[in-house]
Amino acid sequence: MCFLGATVLLLFAGDANAALVVAWSCYVPNSRIDCAVIKSSLTSRIPFLKMTNDVDQADVALTLRTVSADGGTRFKIDVVGRALDGYRTEVHTTEKVPGNVDAAATMVRVLTKLERALDDFMAQKETAEFENGTLTIRVSDPAEQPYAGRREQSAILWYLAPSLSGQMSNVRGVGLNVSSGASLDFNYSAPRWRLQQGAGASFRQISQPVPGTEESASVQFMGGSATNVFSRSLTENNRFTLGLLLSAEKNPQANYRMRGNASLGVEFNLVPRQTAKQKNLGFHCAIGPEYHHYDARNIQDLERQTVVRSFCDAFVSWHFQPVDVSANLGGNAILGTFDYRSITLDLSATWRVSDNVTIAPWFTIQQVHKAINEAQPISNPYSNPRQEIEASMRAAVQRGFTSPLSIRSGVSIRYVFGNGSLNAEDQRWKYATNLR
Repeated sequence: MCFLGATVLLLFAGDANAALVVAWSCYVPNSRIDCAVIKSSLTSRIPFLKMTNDVDQADVALTLRTVSADGGTRFKIDVVGRALDGYRTEVHTTEKVPGNVDAAATMVRVLTKLERALDDFMAQKETAEFENGTLTIRVSDPAEQPYAGRREQSAILWYLAPSLSGQMSNVRGVGLNVSSGASLDFNYSAPRWRLQQGAGASFRQISQPVPGTEESASVQFMGGSATNVFSRSLTENNRFTLGLLLSAEKNPQANYRMRGNASLGVEFNLVPRQTAKQKNLGFHCAIGPEYHHYDARNIQDLERQTVVRSFCDAFVSWHFQPVDVSANLGGNAILGTFDYRSITLDLSATWRVSDNVTIAPWFTIQQVHKAINEAQPISNPYSNPRQEIEASMRAAVQRGFTSPLSIRSGVSIRYVFGNGSLNAEDQRWKYATNLR
């Protein structure tokens, strides 16, 4: 092994509580190095590695092969971890060594690549330090290191997340203004399927003074919703899943006395179970019938109708150690009347304060080409100013839910009972909704 100057690479582990068991498979013909030498050198550099020929007993399967390359030899390294809840960590890399490189230098380059490939399966490295002119890099046994991130909580497959919000003001001469809401989300994540359920209720009262009197005009909106998302893997690697979405709501602010939707769709996730330091991208599309019963007759002069709605979303997410960052671009349309469509962009960052507590600022911008739930203008005469003001307030709120462009932002604080890790890791139909 060659080193430049006085630089020495030292890798060691303390008294290990658990070895990293590696199923070793090596075949490197026409190269200047030998499999047996590579194996012994690797275990001497990382002492807590334990080599085995039994793949079923191994934590990691490591395969080293050579591939023909112009002017040299290309070493191909494949590292596959043990399945955890149906998911595997995989590392695939290559190293091309020119033909004029000697055996010692070739050995150093291949060993370096092997160590980097195994890095995702070992504990964190301690900070490298210069000690008496020597560069020391330490790799410790993962069993001895304190956990630096979230617990995997792999034995718990569910979580429960309640939510409460409220705001109230009572100004003399204006009246009582109230906004409140409550929701409860449940999730169960099995290796091959996932169930997400949610229920919520909201109440809002808006008041303003009636000019020339001491009275206040008020309107109230009481709503509720229920959602169910069931997804099942279509492929062995869980990247493609089939999703069934069943939802209903009462939302008078959006002119829905009642709305229900049943959709079926397909989703792709590059990384279905996203752990720290990983990036994910994917998309899903779904289609299904939707029933509408309007509070006020809609712009088509209908009180109720059934339509077919389709929607697609493309999303990316970066899962860092303390923070998750994600973006979602989605569109939906009513089939047969494509004028009724919208596009939405969602951005969010989630700070994991602990395993079960998150703080998430979010930003949403939506462009609506035409809203099928927009209420038809009413020109009824009113007997007194209070009735006219209340009708105007109700119409203004409903227009806010059907306006051509809307921008919203906020911050949510969430406590999750059960497996808080699943809330961030399981990407299958995450936060998907068919109520658009």
